[in-house]
Amino acid sequence: MGRSGAPATTGGANASGAAGGSELGSGASGAGFGGLIGMAGSIETGGTEANAGTAGSAEGVAGMGGSGAGNGGAGGSGGAGGSGGAGGSGGAGGSGGASQTATGCAKLSVPLDDAGDKAHFIISLTSPADLTTATLSMRVYVQAGQGGTIFSYVQDSGTYRFLGAAQRHPLGNSSAWVTLSWNVGAEPDSAGTGIVKSSIKNIGIELNTQPSSSWSNPTIVYVDSITVTSPSLSFTFDSSASINPTPTPANASAQSLWLNSSATDTTATGASVSWQATCP
Repeated sequence: MGRSGAPATTGGANASGAAGGSELGSGASGAGFGGLIGMAGSIETGGTEANAGTAGSAEGVAGMGGSGAGNGGAGGSGGAGGSGGAGGSGGAGGSGGASQTATGCAKLSVPLDDAGDKAHFIISLTSPADLTTATLSMRVYVQAGQGGTIFSYVQDSGTYRFLGAAQRHPLGNSSAWVTLSWNVGAEPDSAGTGIVKSSIKNIGIELNTQPSSSWSNPTIVYVDSITVTSPSLSFTFDSSASINPTPTPANASAQSLWLNSSATDTTATGASVSWQATCP
């Protein structure tokens, strides 16, 4: 039995082998027994507000081919002996789980080495979006992240009021792609900023040292995609044009991902964002 990974659920399907072998020949039979078992991937645990889940890994194991040969029948007077039985056919291996790689992604690099360090990476929308009922998800891979947190945030189109710090996800050390989801519409404005969720201009990612006391320098995170439900928005980083590698304090165009170099947004010296065609 195999189980394939799915966020916060268990699932999977059994892969069965085939019974092989056939009876051939006079006076004897051959028998074969095909492979039986295919194994699928392990359970994927989805991210929660406290912890990012690890993605399921999987690989199919091929079925083992059956073997067997029938004994020749005893020849009568002038009779021919029986032919050998045919061997069994191999069983099919189990199907593997979902791909754990990405083609084209954003690479976030932040030298975290002080309790006050953070960095902001932003997608500026071409026009304000109503996210009052939206859920925002980002698919990430933490290559180096001993301490600190990662989370999504949004800013409105008025005075760029900020919402998102309540749902911090520990970076930790991870070797798998995970999807972090955030219900923007359901999160209260506990800081009393007066953010207008119906007019969101910026979607951002923050890497922050808090609440840890030791970190990876640099902390490296790959981002495969950022998606939004209601309205439906999707930002995939499949080409170099999806990234603006030049740090700037102003909004970058073309809805590309950029590093906000404003002193109040990024305090970690040497932070950067770049594009990679090949990802973990």
